[in-house]
Amino acid sequence: MDKKKIINKVVITTDAEFDYESEFKCRLQKLQLKQEIEDYISIRLKNFNGYYFRVKFYDEFTNEMLILFVYKGDTFGCMQMWEVRGICKEEDWTNELEDDGNIRCWLKSKIEPNESTDWVWDLRIAKVIQRKELSEQFGEDVESYMQEILNILKNYKINKSKIAVGNGKEIIALKEEMDFIDKCIEQLDEESKAIIIFVYVQGLSLSKVGRVFGYCKSAIHKKRNRALQILEILYESRE
Repeated sequence: MDKKKIINKVVITTDAEFDYESEFKCRLQKLQLKQEIEDYISIRLKNFNGYYFRVKFYDEFTNEMLILFVYKGDTFGCMQMWEVRGICKEEDWTNELEDDGNIRCWLKSKIEPNESTDWVWDLRIAKVIQRKELSEQFGEDVESYMQEILNILKNYKINKSKIAVGNGKEIIALKEEMDFIDKCIEQLDEESKAIIIFVYVQGLSLSKVGRVFGYCKSAIHKKRNRALQILEILYESRE
């Protein structure tokens, strides 16, 4: 194949979006990110033979330097696919983590779920992801409750305090909102429920929560993301 005719197409995976949104509590600006990576691959990445590569990206929206983990995907005719499967702050990445295999384990865990997980939820999550990706591909607006859920969880203690001492229509509406999110959390398996409570209700860091369960930060990161995905599905069922 004539390399000059290859078109590089970058896809931002749902896992990478969760990495970003969970870290910064805001939506990832994907169009700019995809364009910059495609330009980087076309201009600077020559004779790539590896499994994945890292690239730094300065995010003007959060004023943070990020590291993106980009995997080489399938080739369709003259189009070469690439997938951004992970995003982290530059300060969270070290050579030691890379050399020890922790980074590769984290990225691999995103695409090879543990067989012990509830396959019914895995299937439902996969269908939601597929629906979002197809809608985005055809330029359709994708309704997502994730940011709304993250906002509720982030302000969990404050909202509960307002309900305890306040009154009026706004407080009544807030109580209904919090009661519903509590019901959704109750539907999670015991481990997922505990992770959500530790992180968002008690305000513990992922590292501390990982130590509680005996998981490395990358593993607890994946489990937290999966719990949020299930919460989104449950939250969406509200009439």
